[in-house]
Amino acid sequence: MAIPVIDIFAGPGGLAEGFSSLDGGRAFDIRLSIEKEANEHRTLELRSFVRQFERNKLPEAYYQVMREADLNMREQLKQQLYKDFPEQYLQAKTEAWQCTLGSDEFPPEKVNERITNALNGAKDWILIGGPPCQAYSLVGRSRRQEGETGLNPDDHRVHLYKEYLRIIATHHPTAFVMENVKGLLSSNLGGEKIFPKILSDLRKPGRVFRKFNAPEYKIYSLTTKPEAYDENGHPVYKNDYDYLIQAENFGVPQKRHRVILFGVRADIDVQPNVLNRTEPVSLKDVIGDLPSLRSSINRSFVRAEQLKNEDGSIKTKRYYQNEIDSNESWKQVIQKFHAEIISMNGFAHDIDFKNIWLLDGGTGDEFVPCITPKATNPLFDWYVDKRLKGAANHQSRSHLVQDLKRYLFAGLYTLKYGKFPRMADYAAHGKELLPDHENAESGKFTDRFRVQLPEEPATTITSHISKDGHYFIHYDTSQCRSFTVREAARVQTFPDNYLFCGSRTSQFHQVGNAVPPLLAFQIAEVVKELFNNIDQIEASKTKKLQQELI
Repeated sequence: MAIPVIDIFAGPGGLAEGFSSLDGGRAFDIRLSIEKEANEHRTLELRSFVRQFERNKLPEAYYQVMREADLNMREQLKQQLYKDFPEQYLQAKTEAWQCTLGSDEFPPEKVNERITNALNGAKDWILIGGPPCQAYSLVGRSRRQEGETGLNPDDHRVHLYKEYLRIIATHHPTAFVMENVKGLLSSNLGGEKIFPKILSDLRKPGRVFRKFNAPEYKIYSLTTKPEAYDENGHPVYKNDYDYLIQAENFGVPQKRHRVILFGVRADIDVQPNVLNRTEPVSLKDVIGDLPSLRSSINRSFVRAEQLKNEDGSIKTKRYYQNEIDSNESWKQVIQKFHAEIISMNGFAHDIDFKNIWLLDGGTGDEFVPCITPKATNPLFDWYVDKRLKGAANHQSRSHLVQDLKRYLFAGLYTLKYGKFPRMADYAAHGKELLPDHENAESGKFTDRFRVQLPEEPATTITSHISKDGHYFIHYDTSQCRSFTVREAARVQTFPDNYLFCGSRTSQFHQVGNAVPPLLAFQIAEVVKELFNNIDQIEASKTKKLQQELI
């Protein structure tokens, strides 16, 4: 029988996708996915609908939804799909719940009722999910004063893990998987490190929620075996960083480092195994077979002027003009910039740049017909859906004209030196390459424009990719653009038939916030083995008891 799963703070469903993919969907049963954001919830609901069908037996109408490039028409087709399959949609609607945990609108009693109904009396089940992590984020903290690592105690996100803890204390899951950012390990609140406190709370949730008579939990690493066990049987590790998972060590084409805690109820006398390391997968291996696209142009920077506010402070006002985008105008811009970059010091003169004149993929679309992935893709079996016949969410961004020059410079520099340029390198090759940004020459955000290296796993895809793509410049200089949503989704290991709902900005945000499904799949394997061992122990106890009664 499939193991019930409750997924909270679910995002677009990365963890649930991994768990529900194990054993062809037979190992785990996603009973409830809770998410507050509207677009993420729509994505969850659609994926839950997909799970109501056997693998490879999705209705053709689903692919019609994916192939529709117009977002409004796609939404209409999706609603018609739900009407055509009312039973499956009702199940999906029940499973995917838009709910703001910890809010007055959704008090604990309401959440408890929904979880209890979803479990339907199940004794053994698992809780998965990660409380919102922005408050702990290293990037978020870098925006404050240098050296300041404290968290704002008034930020409700800091304490949302307690809602996760309350659900544990109330419902006593057999096990839980809690994901969070690396910054959690170094964060402090009121001068006290927060991670040891969270560990202590998770081990003994009853100390925080005394009225629930909650059981204790042993908190395991998924990458490192315990050094020892304390007097209460809890695993002991060398340091807190043993709880950190470096995703590139487990077949994910991304250097994504996240804290993932595996809690097992203390009455269960089974030690879980750890993840098995695999060879790294490069970025080029997983996105190189997607259609090549050019960037598009939307406007150009004209000038900036300093204006004085009423309080005497100075603000910068920037002026732009709109540009006409076409294949020809884009090629003219790139040709001009290429000549200018060569003239700076000639470093790019010996680079073969002929591919740019062969590029004919346009700027892509919400669906691009093609044959992808190729059989040579190391994650072919994970990504592929042969019925799809194309790539969804594969459209390039519109860029500022001057940013294309920076992208081109960054790409050519990376080809020449095998590393992306820092701001000092931009300044050394031409002041006009520096962005019109207060921090351009200050030393902050020196890697503002980052070319992703083709032969390595990508750097971490984050929700910031929704704002601009400067950290995710495509390694193919001839394309001179940042990642598309589908490329980011490939890096995050979402299957190609996983459709993200909402605007492109929302799609990027969803992808950046997700747990890589391929990593979740491997975690699910560890969890399934634990439950199998629990079943074997219970069966052995039952058999022994029966023998004693004879």
